[in-house]
Amino acid sequence: MSALPGGLEQAFRLAAGELGMCTASWLFTAQLGAAGGQAMVAALRDELGRTFPVLDFVATRWLRGEAPLAPVSERVVERCRGVEQLLVVGLETSFLDPLLPLLGGVRVSILTESPLKVDWRRVVANLGHDVRPVGLADFQVLAGRRSALLTFLYGRHGRTTHVMPAWLRVMGADVRTQFRTIVGWDVLGAPMYVYPRWLFEIPSDDFTDLL
Repeated sequence: MSALPGGLEQAFRLAAGELGMCTASWLFTAQLGAAGGQAMVAALRDELGRTFPVLDFVATRWLRGEAPLAPVSERVVERCRGVEQLLVVGLETSFLDPLLPLLGGVRVSILTESPLKVDWRRVVANLGHDVRPVGLADFQVLAGRRSALLTFLYGRHGRTTHVMPAWLRVMGADVRTQFRTIVGWDVLGAPMYVYPRWLFEIPSDDFTDLL
């Protein structure tokens, strides 16, 4: 087994908080793979995979020679046609970065909630495109007939999927009537292999659109 760099878990937590679990997983896997090949990626999965199930999934896919899912940004834009306000819940920069320039006049906000430590000022500044931060106390003012919610999904299994915990604070019984469109964007494309720590299972039919 190849020796992993010290402080890897702390570094991954920081990256996952400010880039997204899936984005950070592919970044770390690619960099360690370039440095130490399959042995180092396998060591990464063995050491951190049970703590971070998305990393376990990504490392396994990398070891099989598979690539990340390509962002389907144009399909998200189609679902947001006619929308004036988009609230993003969760963070995956490898998916948001190609999407934001395509949204034209849509006003984009991001919910500043995460189970990880996040410097939201830095995250929002890096996203650019006039993305505005919004907290749980204020997000409902964005709702309306021309408003949409977008969150990232981490694999689907039958009629269920997994989301970051912030989604449960937003998607209540009264939300569907206030936001016209509710988009779930799957960033994994398949169920995870280990227990989905950090994530919560919800019905897939909570969404008006699944990508």
